[in-house]
Amino acid sequence: MGEMLLGHLRGDLPVVIIRPSIITSILKEPLPGWMEGVRTIDSVFLGYAKQALKFFLVDPNTIMDVIPGDMVVNSMMVAMLAHSGEQAQTIYHVTSSMSNPASYMTLRESAHRYFVDNPPRGENGEPIRLNKMRFFSTVARLRMYMVIKYKLPLEILHLVNIGLCGVFSGRYNELSGKYRLAMHLIELYAPYTLFKGRFDDMNLEKLRKAMEQNSDGGEYYFDFDPKKIDWDDYFYMVHFPGVLKYLA
Repeated sequence: MGEMLLGHLRGDLPVVIIRPSIITSILKEPLPGWMEGVRTIDSVFLGYAKQALKFFLVDPNTIMDVIPGDMVVNSMMVAMLAHSGEQAQTIYHVTSSMSNPASYMTLRESAHRYFVDNPPRGENGEPIRLNKMRFFSTVARLRMYMVIKYKLPLEILHLVNIGLCGVFSGRYNELSGKYRLAMHLIELYAPYTLFKGRFDDMNLEKLRKAMEQNSDGGEYYFDFDPKKIDWDDYFYMVHFPGVLKYLA
């Protein structure tokens, strides 16, 4: 609706609309791994690191459309300059699913490898070994698993707690909170983690090529080419360390 309003009221002003996909931590500049606030996939990663989330609703072969934050900013700056003299409206998908797709399987394998090499520590200071996060490819399978594995034992504990005049209230409340958190995340991410669409970034590729042709060969380069990203290396070396440093 906002885009429609801009198109209707812009008059002769040039308008550039940037549609980024899931924005992740800075890849290169100014500070690799930096981000502000827990968003999107990072809440799942932090839940896994803290052992509060051992499974998730996602098809491991589904493409996860992510883009580092500095590439979004770079594309915005170049697009503003490129269209500053035009009386038109241009739309850019700043995405990676077409030109360099990353699967959720890549994310899981990278996360597991990172924690094998950098295990989290328990309260006693001892390293904690984390298993690979389990993925469920349908909502029905995950709900069935949740009921059998967690909901039924939780209801039994609730009845026992009532019979013993609240002896296990603290434990029951703690487990109930974790269960509610898991179900909340499932409902929140289901439309996105099971989404199989991809976004055409042809306009962005044209912009990148035009920038290269008009470049004066200077040292600085506004990089927003997702094809240059090695996703496994990015997650392992940049994103996961950044999440733990700036968000944990």
